[in-house]
Amino acid sequence: MTTTRFVRAVAAAAALVLLSSCRVDSRVSLQVQPNGTGKISVIVTADKAIVTKAPSLKADIRVDDAVKAGWKVQGPSDTKEGGLTITLTHSFSGPAEATALLTQVNGARGPLHNMVLSRSGKDTNSTWKLAGRLEVNGGLEAFADDATLALLGGAPYAAEISAAGLDLGDAVGIYFDATLPGKVDSTTGQQKDGVISWRVPMDGTPTDVATSVTNVDVASSISRVARVLLLGLLALWVAGSLVLILMVLNARNKRARTPRI
Repeated sequence: MTTTRFVRAVAAAAALVLLSSCRVDSRVSLQVQPNGTGKISVIVTADKAIVTKAPSLKADIRVDDAVKAGWKVQGPSDTKEGGLTITLTHSFSGPAEATALLTQVNGARGPLHNMVLSRSGKDTNSTWKLAGRLEVNGGLEAFADDATLALLGGAPYAAEISAAGLDLGDAVGIYFDATLPGKVDSTTGQQKDGVISWRVPMDGTPTDVATSVTNVDVASSISRVARVLLLGLLALWVAGSLVLILMVLNARNKRARTPRI
C-alpha cells in the first residue's frame, strides 16, 4: 500500500469509528507452554456499522509486510454479525523471541510498553514473569504512524473528536491476554479459566501487568524420584543376590571339608 493510500485508510477509519456509532476491538494474546515455546495472536474485529459505511475496507487491508515478517494471517473474513475480522499469529521458541514479537506488535506508539517475558529456575520447577505496562498515549495519535502525523499535521479528526466530546474507549477496545504455565502467584489482571486478561485504558492511564507464575512439573519430578528409587532397589537386589550366592558357596565349602566317618 502506498503512503497516500495508507493515509486515506487511516483517516477514513478514524472518521468512521469515532464520528459514528461504530466500534473496533483488538485482542492480543500470549500463550506460553511449559517448555517455553508458544504463540502470539492478534485479532482485530470491526463491527457491521464500519463495513456498511466502508464497503471497500476488506479489499483495502494489506498484510504483505506481516507475512514477510513471519506472521500467519487468516482473513479478513466476514463475521456472523456482518462485520470483519482478521487474525495474525506467530509462534516463538522461547521467552526472548516472545518479548521481541510483543515489541513488534506494539510498534512505535502501541499500547504494549516495555513488555518482557522471562523464565528462571529448572525445567521441573520454574518461575515465569511478565512485566510491562498497558497505556495509550496521545489519543488518536497512538493509532497513526509518523508519516500520517506529518502529512496530516496531527492525528486525523482529532479536532472533531474533541469538539464532539466523544470518548475513545466507546469506539475502540484493546485487550491483552496471557496464558502462562503453572500456578499464578501474583498478577494485576483478571483470571478466568487459566487466562489472565487486561483491558487497555483509553484515557492514558497506565496499567501494570506485573505477573508471576510458578510451574512445577509434578509428573517429571515423580518420574525422576521413581528412577532413583528403582536404581536403589536394583542395587539392593544385586547386593542381596551376591550375598545369597556367597552364603550358598560357603555352605557347600563347609560340607566339602567335613570328613566322612
